[in-house]
Amino acid sequence: MDLLQIMRANDLEQVVAVNDPATGLLGFIVIHDTTRGPGIGGCRMVRYPSTEAALGDGVQLARAMTRKCALAGLNAGGAKGVFIDHPGITDRPAMLRALGRFVESLAGRFYTSGDLGLGPADLAHVRETTRYVAVPDPHALDLAGATADGVVEGIRATLAASGCGTQLNDRRVAVQGLGAMGGRVATSLAAAGAKVIACDLDPARLAAFADLPGVTLTEADAIYDAQVDVFSPCAVSGVLNLGTIARLRCRAVVGAANNQLADAEAGRALFARGIRYAPDFAVNAGAVILGATYFLEISFDPHATVRRAAERIGETVRRIFDESDASGEPPSVVADRLASEALVRPKSTEVMWWPVQ
Repeated sequence: MDLLQIMRANDLEQVVAVNDPATGLLGFIVIHDTTRGPGIGGCRMVRYPSTEAALGDGVQLARAMTRKCALAGLNAGGAKGVFIDHPGITDRPAMLRALGRFVESLAGRFYTSGDLGLGPADLAHVRETTRYVAVPDPHALDLAGATADGVVEGIRATLAASGCGTQLNDRRVAVQGLGAMGGRVATSLAAAGAKVIACDLDPARLAAFADLPGVTLTEADAIYDAQVDVFSPCAVSGVLNLGTIARLRCRAVVGAANNQLADAEAGRALFARGIRYAPDFAVNAGAVILGATYFLEISFDPHATVRRAAERIGETVRRIFDESDASGEPPSVVADRLASEALVRPKSTEVMWWPVQ
């Protein structure tokens, strides 16, 4: 693995390789772009098959965070922490405190929170050793709720762009994944009167939704074939490829998962089929908007910020579809262009975020 070649190929500013032998902490902090402000992105801990796989995931996610922040108009850039879950970790709290020390060493170039494999209890240990971590709280800092509200608002805006109005009552939505984000999306949709068809690979999650009014459970693979108004991917990355897109029976795709498109061709395939695709980094920005406001603004009202975040996401989605209709370009292409236009170029240390202590 040639790290500098990877950095040049992906326009990365900084990669911090992390190794703490005493606790087993192993992974990377990837900072993609700080021309608009400090890098913001969650930390995840996954049983990656290799260090190359971990770094590759971090690169893609950090780049997506840059686009997400730029498109949302935030004074922040994109970053990500990816750490390898392995049997050598025997004292998890100590490992998490070590993670916090590495985050703290960046002195504000990287602000973080949780992601796959790192929940609120884990982040409480991280916060013992760094100022630069947001610990989710259902009352003061409801990151999952902010994301879910943004996704629901994105669904409304996408349905309106499809000529279906903004009402969710009796709309059929297929929710793929019932984790922290997907579960909140499914619950919010059902509460709004939508008919939700949902799946998950975890039997415990399925059981938790078995008796929820308005939610019908299905097999994981069958979710692509459901006859619905909206398909909402809220689980893993790369689920939209030429094979799965050919199976979709929906008007629109709007979900919380990161990097939903397997490649650029997938965005064009959705467009060719007449399926309205709301780009994921436009729709799932609720948590990063809330987090950025919490970290970077002096005045912070969590409830007002969540409301404004959802409104902002709806406005962004409408703008993407308006420009897509006017230009004849797929929404995925339009969103990439809008994000690029929001970034300062050329990149150099003169415009990177270097905090003054």
